[in-house]
Amino acid sequence: MANVLDVKSLNVEFNVNGTYFHAVRDVSFYIRPGETLGLVGESGCGKSVTSLAIVRLLARSARISGQVMYDDKDLLTFPQDAMREVRGNEISMIFQEPMTSLNPVYKIGAQIAEVILLHKDVSRREAFNQSLEMLQKVGIPRPKEILEEYPHQLSGGMRQRIMIAIAMACNPRLLIADEPTTALDVTIQAQILELMKEVSESFGTSTLLITHDLGVVAETCERVAVMYAGQIVEEGTVEEIFFEPQHPYTRGLLNAIPKIDATSKQRLQPIDGTVPSLTKMPTGCHFAPRCPFATQQCVDEAPSLFTVHDRHTSRCWLNESEGVRTVE
Repeated sequence: MANVLDVKSLNVEFNVNGTYFHAVRDVSFYIRPGETLGLVGESGCGKSVTSLAIVRLLARSARISGQVMYDDKDLLTFPQDAMREVRGNEISMIFQEPMTSLNPVYKIGAQIAEVILLHKDVSRREAFNQSLEMLQKVGIPRPKEILEEYPHQLSGGMRQRIMIAIAMACNPRLLIADEPTTALDVTIQAQILELMKEVSESFGTSTLLITHDLGVVAETCERVAVMYAGQIVEEGTVEEIFFEPQHPYTRGLLNAIPKIDATSKQRLQPIDGTVPSLTKMPTGCHFAPRCPFATQQCVDEAPSLFTVHDRHTSRCWLNESEGVRTVE
């Protein structure tokens, strides 16, 4: 069965004082029908930029190259009018902060109905009836009353449910969820993740879940792509990433997670340093300045992507001996 999405050698560059710098470099991944792929990494690694490039929502000043194949068509070649037909209809997105994504001066019902009216040939009354059905599907209490309310009248968890209702209103084939549980308390996070899972299964939707929370990934994803400084540094199944991590950055992320069976004397192991700036990217391995295993080769030469096992890949010179170099 063909992949729903195939991202091939995606590059995104931004102009900083007249010079273009890579925010995303040679990123490739795929998503199968009905599958959830987790894209994980620290803030500033390029996760959101990647998602915005896929749906063509970056500023015009950004330079984008590569391929974003959807239904055997490259979305990067679509004119803006054709892209508007795809966004919200076949590919939907849930943004990080619903309060800034929802229009504060329009009622909830009008905002959901707007998406339906834009992409479906239905009357305004039917659009509002479908909006009511979507609120019921995402578990909103008092759905008729909520249709007449404004975003500021709702809690953070309710607003996020509204965002999911808007995203799923046209039964999209692909859902991109960018940190959908940010700023929500743990109980609401669990409810939102369970809701996304139920809705995706109900509609048969594939999902790209962008997060820095590996606990969320373990709960919801089949495969994981680990991103660092604009590059995919490791990709594999959830089991491979959690139980057989190959890249030092992936191991660092896992070591920084509190463990329920840890003793009181065991301390978390943070990753020293910070993600490098766009304008001061290391010449060799991007992770070398923070890596406890870095050698002179890592400092001088950027590593290739090596296939460790089947489709488990790692961008690290440590994997050169047991891995097979992947053509990029």
